[in-house]
Parts: sequence; C-alpha cells; structure tokens
Amino acid sequence: MDFIHQENEYDDFRREKLIYQMLSTEGPRVSTGDVNGDGLEDLFIGGARGQSGSLLIQQRNGSFVSSNKKLFEEAKESEDTDCALFDADGDGDLDLYVASGGNELPSSSSALADHLYLNNGRGIFSRSVQILPTGRYESTACVRAADFDKDGMMELFVGIRLRPFLYGVPVNDYLLENDGRGHFTNVTAQIAPELKEVGMLRDMQWADVDGDEDLDMILAGDWMPLKIFINEDGSFSEKQKAFGSELTSGWWNCLATGDFDGDGDMDFVAGNHGLNSRFKASPEKPVSMYVNDFDMNGKAEQIICVYEGDSSYPMALKHDLIRQIPFLLKKYPKYELYKEQTIQDLFTPEQLSSAIQLDAVELQTSLFMNDGTGSFISLLLPLETQFSTVMSAKAGDFNSDGNTDLLLGGNLYHVKPEVGRYDASYGHFLAGDGEGGFESIPPSLSGLRLEGEVRDIKSIQTRSGKVLVVARNNDQLQLFSVQEP
Repeated sequence: MDFIHQENEYDDFRREKLIYQMLSTEGPRVSTGDVNGDGLEDLFIGGARGQSGSLLIQQRNGSFVSSNKKLFEEAKESEDTDCALFDADGDGDLDLYVASGGNELPSSSSALADHLYLNNGRGIFSRSVQILPTGRYESTACVRAADFDKDGMMELFVGIRLRPFLYGVPVNDYLLENDGRGHFTNVTAQIAPELKEVGMLRDMQWADVDGDEDLDMILAGDWMPLKIFINEDGSFSEKQKAFGSELTSGWWNCLATGDFDGDGDMDFVAGNHGLNSRFKASPEKPVSMYVNDFDMNGKAEQIICVYEGDSSYPMALKHDLIRQIPFLLKKYPKYELYKEQTIQDLFTPEQLSSAIQLDAVELQTSLFMNDGTGSFISLLLPLETQFSTVMSAKAGDFNSDGNTDLLLGGNLYHVKPEVGRYDASYGHFLAGDGEGGFESIPPSLSGLRLEGEVRDIKSIQTRSGKVLVVARNNDQLQLFSVQEP
C-alpha cells in the first residue's frame, strides 16, 4: 500500500504555552469497504494538513492502487481526523465521509469543513456541497454511521474535538438525520439535547448496551468522564450512574466494543493516558486544569495542576507562565518566590470563580464489563497496557480460539521535554480467556510489534487472507498478515 502519512510542521506550544502535549498530531484513521462493487475490500486513509487522503483500491493480484487523486487533492488543506465508508444516499454503494479537525486553524477557516463524497457505484466519487456537520466550521474528532432509529437509512454521529484556540472549553456533539438521499440535518436538539457542550470528544461507538435491540452510544474524550447514552425509540438520554459510584473522568483516546466474557452483552475497552508518566491521578488527588482568560487579553490560558504530597501545584515552569500571563512577573520576579505556589496563590478568588475547572481522576486504560442492563464495572488489564498512552484499540478473535481478543496501539511523541514523550509501547496483543480476563502475548510470540505513533488499527480481507492495517502518524502503514493457527 503506497501511502506514507506526512505530518506538517506545526508547534502547538507557540500559541498555547501551558499545555503539555500537542493536539495537532492525532491522525490518521482508516475506513475499509468495497467501494467499486468488485467483491474486494478497499480502504481510505486520511492525510495531514497539506496532504490529501488516499483511497486505495484493491486489485485482483492483491496490490492496491490509489484512486480519485484529483478529487481528494482539492481538500488537502484540511487535517483529516477520521473517515467513514457507508451508504449515505441509499443507492446500495459506499459513500465516504471525511472529518476535518486539528488545532491549527481558526473557527472561521473553511478547511475545518467535513467532506461528504458520493459514490457513483463504480468507485468514482463527487463531493457534496453541504457544509458539514452543521453548516458551520468545527474541529471534528470522529464520525460514526448507523441506522439508530431503524428507518432504513444511515444516520451520523459527529463528535467535535475542541474549539480552536480555546482548548478546555466543552464543545458539542451532533446527531445528523439522513433524508435518504445523502442530505443531513442536525437533529441533536430534538433527540439528544444532552450532547450540547458534553466535552472534548475523542471517540464514540454504537453498541446495544442495554439488550433492547437498538443502538446506544458510548462516548470517550479528553478531560471528561465516559458517558453512556441510551436509545429510547430514536431519542437519547445519558444513563446516570452507568459506572456506579466510580468516577471515570480521564484523558480517554479510543474505544473498542466486544463481548469479552461470553455472556451475550456488549462490554468495552477505553484507551487512556496510562500510568507511566509524570501525570498521576486519583479521585482524591486529581490532575486539574483551570481555563480562563486570566490576563484579559482575549486569549485563554490553561493552567494544569498536579499533586505533590497533599497539595496541588501548577505544572508550568515560571518562564512559560510569565510568557503566557505577563502580569504575573510583578508578583514573581524570582523563581524562589514562585516555589510552592498553588493555583489559589496565583490568582484571585474572582479569577478562579470564572474559570472552567476540569479534573482527571483516572488515567489507566481500562476494561468495562456490562451487567446486561447498560451498567458497567471496571476490571484491570495487564500492566503492560499502562506503559504508554493508548490511541487505538480493536477487538476480535485473532487466535481463532472462540474468545474475543484485543489489539492496542499508541504512543505520542509531540510533548514538552519536561514531561518526556510517551513512547514505551510496541503495541499489545491481549488474548482473551472468554471470561473477561486477558493475557499479554509478547511480540516475540505473537509477531505483532507496532512501532511509532499508532493512530488506528483496521483489518482488511485480501487474496492472501486477513491483513491488519496499522496507521501511524508521520509514517508509512504497517501491515501484518493474520495467520491461521
């Protein structure tokens, strides 16, 4: 597959000096399906800003050829953050939705518009004129297609990652209704009003979590708790206490659903930051972020605080803090004066009362088991899964033993030097035991060694069998043949 993701050069820290990891290197993702009706699976993979996405058509000899190059080149200024192949216009072939996002462009930029491409049935696409998702430009994180209201047409969930230049401010997610011809209308206010300002989304999965044979929603995001939305005749409401008394606010990156304990209901795994960094969190000692325009210059600042002992202190080095909020120089001309200062010492009660406070209490990649009614309890995964941030997860029976297994991949390189990049993962093959337990199989035995910054894992059927396609940021695809035991 002749594709290399080429991340453009952009430094998030020049504008937002107080965050610790970049928000503009979260792609690419992959979608698979037979777009030209020849019985062979094809795939689309998104590009970085300045690079077009690529539709790769599988040939009879097992090779893949790029198609519709000129069309996708027209959208190369967009950062492709997700994609979905589905039948948008009800004509029996697969159309393509490409989400645009990132943290580089203002909300006024047309490069933030998502793109819907309609298929003529032979794998030749044309772009819809709609401005998606809702007629205005937003930084999209993910798109998931499903017929959630059972009307025979595919509707869309579109999750928004962030508000450009205002990281930390909660944003909306959307449900889009299909008129059957591929025209989508925002119906969120009517059928899922609680999606307004729900958080900063990273991933969402459709799943029947309560066993009533319709599709519910699982949401995961940054600085937000996991959320379950229950489908009642095509309308959605959040299930309160879906995780009992457990607090789940974290830095969630991805979701994978599956019946991991063989009881017939849908469980899920959520990829998180992990336990191998300077950031430690618990309900008693959360990682906190305060967001406000503290110096009243029209730009938001994000002050991240962590516990050291029994007190929480800002992570920011003094010189970074002063460069972002210059009026603090008068208060802290020397490093000695800044030592052991808390957020309450830095700012007045009035400044803090108008700030958004977000807490993360759980940074562990976690398994959530369903009790059959849509309520979940968390179980531990093997310790190896906590060595680095998990950015992609895929469930399936990969060793043909009848049990659902897990593949996990991650790493994030573009972080500040004072916290060190998150790069300790070579991926994980977790063999399921059918009862909710997993064994971590090392690469020397499984053959699965994922290198670099993994962003997506998909499987595709080829003439030589099933192949795993591993999409990596700023790198070529990794391909693994899944061998029959």
